[in-house]
Amino acid sequence: MDVFVEGFKIVFFGILVFSLIVVVHEAGHFTAARLFGLRVKEFMLGLPGPNIGFTFKGTKFGVTPILLGGYALIAGEGGNRDNTHLAAALCYLAERGTLSEEDARAAQKVLGYDLEEALDVLDAWGTIKRLKVKGRYLYQMLATADVALGDPRPITAADAEALIAAERKLTFNAAPWYQRIIILAAGVIFNLLFAIIVLTAVQMAVGAQVPTTTLEQVVAESPAEQAGLQPGDTVVAFEEEPVESWTQLQGLIGANGPGTEVTVTAERGGSTHTYTVTLADSDGRALLGVVPANEKVPIPFTEALSTSVGLIGVVATAIVKLFSPATFSEVVSQSSSVIGVSFMAKDAAESGFMPFIVLTAALSISIGLMNLLPFPPLDGGRIVVETIERVARRRIPTRVINSISVTALVLLVMLFLFVTNQDIQNYIIGG
Repeated sequence: MDVFVEGFKIVFFGILVFSLIVVVHEAGHFTAARLFGLRVKEFMLGLPGPNIGFTFKGTKFGVTPILLGGYALIAGEGGNRDNTHLAAALCYLAERGTLSEEDARAAQKVLGYDLEEALDVLDAWGTIKRLKVKGRYLYQMLATADVALGDPRPITAADAEALIAAERKLTFNAAPWYQRIIILAAGVIFNLLFAIIVLTAVQMAVGAQVPTTTLEQVVAESPAEQAGLQPGDTVVAFEEEPVESWTQLQGLIGANGPGTEVTVTAERGGSTHTYTVTLADSDGRALLGVVPANEKVPIPFTEALSTSVGLIGVVATAIVKLFSPATFSEVVSQSSSVIGVSFMAKDAAESGFMPFIVLTAALSISIGLMNLLPFPPLDGGRIVVETIERVARRRIPTRVINSISVTALVLLVMLFLFVTNQDIQNYIIGG
């Protein structure tokens, strides 16, 4: 039973931490697309598939059964870029209201163009709806205030052309190049902003734990205990030199060799006492035998922000090292897969909200920056493709993009399997 409970916690907190990161990432794409006036058809937590949710301002928000990712589906995003027969296809469907895929294929011979392909583009735009019923696809006109979903509503060719022109402006591929780049980069930007905000806030809330000259602990049988020093004492002088910080006290102790007799002045209960101590030997260094008490010191906003931003540079450097044969093994050995992260998420959650949200922020940096790698289908790869097409003023053939995507996915899967095996050895087999 305990094993089952522990396993459930590992899975639950693993899904939770990745879901939070995915929601933040996709919120970046969603926000940028909406700011530029594009239609976002769906905002889903989980991989594409059957879903449940609600529709708000033209976007369906929901969740799918496979909680291993998420997506914000922008109108027209993907392979179906445009088609010269959209207005005609829209008129044909509108006259009927609903059309099966079989009927669409049969009509192609009469119409002289690929009706099914045109309808798929309209579905990708969100202009019509394609749904699967009993194993086959149906194309349907959307509901309006006066007409139900899938009911016929004949429209003129001129009205269809005007509607298509208006719908095209809402699609991803109709947006200017710079807007598409911002939309693609917005997911990573949100991941990094989320991490910076969380880490900065946590640092300012928790503060820094700075050692003081007040003693938290006096080690048993140490020179300090033998001389009479006690927990709670505050060291105010060493060899009659005033002591103002723990770092200064460490330096004064270290300036003396083992076996040296020194005086330590401490304050206790409002009274000051001086103790004669013979320093012990600890690997050739002088030892007093005390542990300092820490005090919380506020961290200024600028310092906390600088530390948070600096962590992005640390993670970026580690990712770059993945591409160097000299450092690849070192970086991979310090990496974790979904399994390792799930174990860490469970431990962090059991330690409290702060450790859990800090882990989430750190992972948000890693996953965000990994998405910037210049390989399709990652965001960085899509940015590269968009940029090359912009400079060359021509489309890169789909087969080329698909070949690069497959190669990149194979390499990523190989890395994932290697790190997963490493986590299985460390967390499951090794306990």
